[in-house]
Amino acid sequence: MKRCFAAFAIASLFAPLAHANDALEAKQRAYVPVVSLAKVCDIRINDSTLSDHRAMLEAVKSDPNANKLAYRLHYETQTAYIKARDGGQRAAFCKDFITANSQYAKARFTAVIEDHMSHVSTSVQKAIAYNVCGASAAAKLSKADWKPYALLKKMLQMEQKLAEENAETNGWNVAEETRAVTEQFCAAVKTR
Repeated sequence: MKRCFAAFAIASLFAPLAHANDALEAKQRAYVPVVSLAKVCDIRINDSTLSDHRAMLEAVKSDPNANKLAYRLHYETQTAYIKARDGGQRAAFCKDFITANSQYAKARFTAVIEDHMSHVSTSVQKAIAYNVCGASAAAKLSKADWKPYALLKKMLQMEQKLAEENAETNGWNVAEETRAVTEQFCAAVKTR
């Protein structure tokens, strides 16, 4: 299966526009693709990136060349996503894009699970890693650990069901979409 690696190289495709402020242009090349794909790739953008993006948008309003570049970056990013989606490579495209832009954003589900994992015991984390993500060491759960363990498993099941429904509705590969959700879940577990 051919994977689409163009997602993370989009910003480097364009020749610099004349008279564009270099710092502003660098921010545009970094942030516009991330914000452009936030909804379709289900990305949670970190707070500092959102703050910089807002400031960049204000600066773009007064610079016609920067405005053109922002439009072109958005257009090309969306075009690359649509091409990957229509070619059956949506999940791979988004995964590669998120990986390449991890300093700005992460998968929304990964961010949610990381937050939840920070509030549960080590034994719950180890049990999830073993039972869901295939870690080698099993963990014993106390009576108090079963509720948060069950909640995390239920969150995964609900997100997988949502991914399955979205895939069926949009004509995407169901197995690939649910596998991507499990990978996002396990990415949060492995950071612990």
